[in-house]
Amino acid sequence: MTDVASTRSDRTARVLLIQDEATRRDEVASALRGAGFEVVEAANGLSGIEKATSNPPDLLLLDLHLPDLDGAEVASKLRRLGMQGLPIVAMGQPGTERGLALSAGCDGTIPSPPDLALLPGQLREFLAGKRDKLKGGDEKRFLKEYSQSLVEKLEGKLRELTVTNERLRKVDEFKTEFMQSISHELSTPLTPLAGYLKILQSEKLGPLNERQKKIVDSMLQSADRLAHTIDNLSDFAVLETGNYRVRAESVDPIAIAQKVVDEAQATVAKAKRIHLMLARPAAPFSLAADPARLEQALGNLVDNAIKFSPHGGEVLVEFVPMEDRLLIGIYDQGSGVSPEDQERIFEPFHHAKGARYIATVGLGLPVARKIAEAHGGRLRVESPPKVQPESERHFSGAKFVLELPLVQPVAAQP
Repeated sequence: MTDVASTRSDRTARVLLIQDEATRRDEVASALRGAGFEVVEAANGLSGIEKATSNPPDLLLLDLHLPDLDGAEVASKLRRLGMQGLPIVAMGQPGTERGLALSAGCDGTIPSPPDLALLPGQLREFLAGKRDKLKGGDEKRFLKEYSQSLVEKLEGKLRELTVTNERLRKVDEFKTEFMQSISHELSTPLTPLAGYLKILQSEKLGPLNERQKKIVDSMLQSADRLAHTIDNLSDFAVLETGNYRVRAESVDPIAIAQKVVDEAQATVAKAKRIHLMLARPAAPFSLAADPARLEQALGNLVDNAIKFSPHGGEVLVEFVPMEDRLLIGIYDQGSGVSPEDQERIFEPFHHAKGARYIATVGLGLPVARKIAEAHGGRLRVESPPKVQPESERHFSGAKFVLELPLVQPVAAQP
């Protein structure tokens, strides 16, 4: 059997050094390099395991006291991964630490901190085949102690996890309460403000000149958008708790979509000269849904499409009834969504980077997805769209697909 020493000169042997303390790691690495070894460094157990498995060294030298996994756990993990022939040398104290290290799969131990003058020679011995052994009785005893130490460590981690989960639960409760509180505080002064603006717009208090009309119209649009944001903030807080229950009834989704399109066309789309289109299916159908929530989800999706469309662009809402579900596609001609952002945009308060970035609160899409899921459906994005709609227009931006179950399955087409 050919050993490591005969296949590779110890003067060029590669040592993986796992040591979390930077100063000591530098000292050991410098001493080994000065003795002719090639040294690869890792600052923790997980990083060391990754480096050992991706490019196996000739010898592994590790500290037993690491911040994530201790040295014994690293050795045990590498042995379970099939690295039986790799010499593993642990830096630790004589006695119990030595016994635990050997029981876990280490081939030997040296004192910690090591004697830098003796260290190169010690490692050459292990490269040449040296292996420390425990006596039979000692091996069983240390194996039992090592197993017990693992159990105690797992129990400690479980306690830490329990405490962390409780803290996260309290933070989550605070976040929900905060969103509900802030939405209430914002909506309280906004309601009368919007009312006063509508009175001004109606000219019941006197005529307005063209400049005044534009100012009032602009203020009303801003108030409407703020009200929409407040609604999303409040609704997300409710939906996030999981306590929301769908008040489903048989609804006409085409009528709801038409209402959303008409309202958006007269307000936010008008300002950007965006043309909204609704592609109606050939046959009518019904949907089991909460009408107010469905309108909100569609409104958020149409608003998102308008927001990211260029001035003078087009947005299409398309209905595609399937055998047992309905696909509602919202197409835009914007810059699209990058692959890395196609799931992140559904996270609360997330903002896509790059060309599709616009400063918003970032709750419209998460709320729309929560509503879809509450109805037993889902919401996803395709960018660019995998299939273009049956239209003369081309949509190269994004397509958001709202998928909902139908009340009565549509007969499959022959």
